[in-house]
Amino acid sequence: MARARTSQVIRQRLLIVALLLAGAALRLLAVGEAPPGLYHDEAQHGLDALNVLQGEFPLYFAANNGREPLFIYLVAASVGLLGRSPLAVRLPSFFIGFLTLAATYDLARVLFGRRVGRWALAVLAATFWHVHLSRVGFRAVLLPLFTALWLAQATRGMKTGGLRHWIAAGTLYGLSWYTYMAARFTPAAVAALLGYVLWSELRQVRHLRSGGLRLLPAMARSFLFEREPARRFWRGFLVFCAAALVVLLPLGLYTLRHPDVVLQRTGQVSVFSPEINQGNVLRALLDHTWRTAAMFFVQGDRIWRHNLAWRPVWDPALGLAFVIGLGVALSQFRNHAGAALVIVWTVIMALPTLLAEDAPHFLRGSGVLPVVGMLPALGLAWLDDRLRSWMASPASRRIAKALPILLLLLGLASTTFDYFLRFAEAPLAYHWFEAGPAALAGEINALAGVGWNGERMLSGPPTGRQVYVDALFWEEWSAVPFLVPEANAEFLPLATPPDLTQPMTFVVWPYRDWQPEIMPHLPHPAYLGVTVGPQAQGDKDPEPFTLALIVQAEPLPEIPEEIGYFDDGVRLRAALVKAGEEETLVRIWWDAYEPPAYDYTVFIHYLRDGEQIAQHDGPPGYGYLPTTFWETGDLISDIHPLNGVIPDPDRDMLRIGLYRSDTGDPLSLLDMHGNPAGTWIVLDVILDSP
Repeated sequence: MARARTSQVIRQRLLIVALLLAGAALRLLAVGEAPPGLYHDEAQHGLDALNVLQGEFPLYFAANNGREPLFIYLVAASVGLLGRSPLAVRLPSFFIGFLTLAATYDLARVLFGRRVGRWALAVLAATFWHVHLSRVGFRAVLLPLFTALWLAQATRGMKTGGLRHWIAAGTLYGLSWYTYMAARFTPAAVAALLGYVLWSELRQVRHLRSGGLRLLPAMARSFLFEREPARRFWRGFLVFCAAALVVLLPLGLYTLRHPDVVLQRTGQVSVFSPEINQGNVLRALLDHTWRTAAMFFVQGDRIWRHNLAWRPVWDPALGLAFVIGLGVALSQFRNHAGAALVIVWTVIMALPTLLAEDAPHFLRGSGVLPVVGMLPALGLAWLDDRLRSWMASPASRRIAKALPILLLLLGLASTTFDYFLRFAEAPLAYHWFEAGPAALAGEINALAGVGWNGERMLSGPPTGRQVYVDALFWEEWSAVPFLVPEANAEFLPLATPPDLTQPMTFVVWPYRDWQPEIMPHLPHPAYLGVTVGPQAQGDKDPEPFTLALIVQAEPLPEIPEEIGYFDDGVRLRAALVKAGEEETLVRIWWDAYEPPAYDYTVFIHYLRDGEQIAQHDGPPGYGYLPTTFWETGDLISDIHPLNGVIPDPDRDMLRIGLYRSDTGDPLSLLDMHGNPAGTWIVLDVILDSP
């Protein structure tokens, strides 16, 4: 018997380890890639972390509408170890999320027993909402962890009377206020749970009364305060309050001194603001109440930074378990403190999203995690019990036992598919996480040879390239100043003339007149090129736009023999074709044997077996290196995209020429004697190396 018991305990522990590892795998798979980018709230955490590493230790971070400090200090430790990268900002969330899985098991175990604890661990491990929180750099991920930790300790304090549990609970509860602003609603939840305890005790008093209603107050006083269990509870609760107040005191004093800093965000997003409720508070409250209730299995958060837009918290399989579990908890509300805790906590900690704009909002609602995850766990445990009790034969019981597991596996499969295939690859997720500015920062670092280059950290040595960047990128996108070390770039306009003997790059905002600012500083003759930077799209932009132009100038490299001469000083040096996933690029190298007199447009005809299958017309350098700008000896890198072409060098040819942009007159190709020999040149397709 003892050996069988030991074997069962080992199996149960191995199951817990397996569930923890599965949860860790979901939170680590494709780390650094999914989701892409680095949203400005995350990047601001990184900027504050840099200040911490330089010796600043604020109690509350005032920038970006004010933020609690605990997560930022964890980010500071990560950035100090890993450097300035998106992974450094997001990695603390993985460890926090993993610890939350373990803390959830502990809380569910102390409330409902080990079996429900295992179900709760499995549910949270497979929940899209928490998987995502564990992969991004939002401080809201800390609140579920501290919620599970302090509630478990408080429950142990109530059961055992041990003051160490109450001290731990109060300390952890106080620390939860340093995690995320939704913690400000927890006093209401604590008060409601205390009211439930008093109500439960008074229900017992009614059963014990024998002297009529006039004796009820005295009996209630005796039952609640004079019995040893009651005294032990109140003593522990006072210790809890004292420990919490000690931890909260610094933040409380700061709030009294700086209410405009700590409380400013609350007024901005409140449903009671006329800008949000549109003058009808009641209608807004009813609408938000429905949307908050529906977020669990009907329709969730629409914001791509928080969720696969509109996906509910649980898929249909775990949604069914949630509904069953909710019924179980409601049926046990009067007589089971754990069930009451789950209901009360879920209702009250949903208020931060119910009472604010954009309901449901999965960051503001994060306070319901991990407690709400116990409702599907209760549903799965109920199904496990009832189905097996209803089945007569051993075979049917085995099938019944498999059904709850099947629901859980369906939930796991749904989360995996939705996160890594639907969400991580979605263009809107790319843009809503501001992946374009992050990619631009990576390109700047790659040019300098130091820092995060978009894939990994570069250790140098520096390339020596002079990089000049529009200050607008620093001002508008926090990812750029966080990811780009100060030594890697200087701001435009140029404070000092560049060294014309060294390579230089200008990263400019395309939608301003930047040419007069940088063109006079370019060397001639030089190797010149313009490339288009990454795409970006703000929350309210109707479509993506080009974020930056990258203008490069460097000393002339070794130039290949010319392929052909055109009239008016234009000479063709080389052409290479590079196949891409979305489009094929044709890179042409031109140079000037004398300054051209007119602006010309380049045309490229892509031929297969002599037939034209694609075409692109456009001025050199995306229009930013016009031929009238060329000077004698300049080498121009000119890129032209072709859609729908998969190169086949054995069958394909390029037909390249130019025509005047104003009149459309073709530019003549010249023979070796300088006489007109047509209006284009035909070349073999040569593939560019990766």
